[in-house]
Amino acid sequence: MEDTIAAIATATGEAAIGIVRLSGSQARPIAQEVFRAGKTKKRVRLKSHRVYYGSIVDPAREEPLDEVLLTYMQGPRSYTREDVVEVSCHGGPMPLRRVLGVMLKAGARLAQPGEFTQRAFRHGRIDLAQAEAVCDMIRAQSDEAANLALQQLEGTLSREITQLRHQLLGSLATIEVSIDFPDEDIDGHAGPPLVDDLTRMRERLQALLARAGEGRIIREGIRTAIVGKPNVGKSSLLNALLGQERAIVTPIAGTTRDLIEETVVQGGVALVLTDTAGIHLTEDAVEQEGVERARRALESSQLVLVVFDDSQGLTEEDKSLLSMIGSRRAVVLLNKSDLDIKKVDRDWLKAHVDNVPWLEISARTGEGLEELQRLIAQLFLGRSYESSARPLIASMRHAHCLERAHDSLKQALEALGREEVADIVSIDVREAIHALGEITGDSLEADIVDRIFQDFCLGK
Repeated sequence: MEDTIAAIATATGEAAIGIVRLSGSQARPIAQEVFRAGKTKKRVRLKSHRVYYGSIVDPAREEPLDEVLLTYMQGPRSYTREDVVEVSCHGGPMPLRRVLGVMLKAGARLAQPGEFTQRAFRHGRIDLAQAEAVCDMIRAQSDEAANLALQQLEGTLSREITQLRHQLLGSLATIEVSIDFPDEDIDGHAGPPLVDDLTRMRERLQALLARAGEGRIIREGIRTAIVGKPNVGKSSLLNALLGQERAIVTPIAGTTRDLIEETVVQGGVALVLTDTAGIHLTEDAVEQEGVERARRALESSQLVLVVFDDSQGLTEEDKSLLSMIGSRRAVVLLNKSDLDIKKVDRDWLKAHVDNVPWLEISARTGEGLEELQRLIAQLFLGRSYESSARPLIASMRHAHCLERAHDSLKQALEALGREEVADIVSIDVREAIHALGEITGDSLEADIVDRIFQDFCLGK
């Protein structure tokens, strides 16, 4: 029999309501031990899927600890498919700790991170891809990320993977027939249909992998460096994008010495913005360190917003900055358009950075920022993931499993082309089936499953 686990299921801090959750075979007895109903303060035999008003008490002294609402859900009609009790108490740290404390004294064990969801997975309520989507939903920073997590939680990806595995198992059965009955030559008996089937499944894997980068961008956001010379408006741009005064802005060049990192949603995508020190030659040791950090931020970014002062024109330092972008996606922003002084040579930009889009903006008034949002979405998404019936792959783990399955099918097809014995083809197809099973948890080692759930928060 598994332990009955308990944990605080709401975030740390002050709130109107906090929740303490119990799950396991002793959830109801423990709850009945520490709960007293209504104003009568009597013990009550809990019935499933009802909400009770009363108090949590210390049973040793019958001392009330907090006024609560208690909900009991008998398994399997619960999140974990075990008996579950949720106690809604006052949301301060002390009431939550007191309620949790008496549950632990009454026989519960403190849950590990993600243990409730892990039990839901083990009991077959959700598969591993859906379990990971729970964590993605909690951490989503944009509507698109939340929608993508919800699609996965509802089983869109799982159904696609399950269907592929089912079809591969059918192909494997065909191969096994040729092994069990060697007189039936695989090439003559099932060669062309088998090749067609494996080719179609490999193409489906290719289609999923082709948009994996898009899925990861929606899920994780885009690491974005704001770079430029001192005093061109980088910090003003950061503040404008955030809609708040996060960075100090002064007319004094070199105000920003260290990296400032914030996240904002632009064009449906979360941008992890890094405001950097002005990149320029300097003898000041502190400024030199800031410039070096700015260079490293640029090198590790997925998007570079290069800010120029349109009222000053381009200098050699500006032009050398463009050469640092390399093959990264970038947007040149000609700032201070509100001054109506346009000194940056547009013809030079067209001739030297024709593969990098540029916009006129004003970080002070917000002019051009909506166009910047649309441009970022176009650069990284191109189209909405909702326009495709196929699920997006947002997890590096899932992408790795798909790549292994794709490579195994490629090897199987090459073996068929060489007219290898059926045993060789069978090994590759089995590996593809195993790799796909790792996505849903059908063929994943226990230690890897445990590692996945360690990334969850407590109480979920």
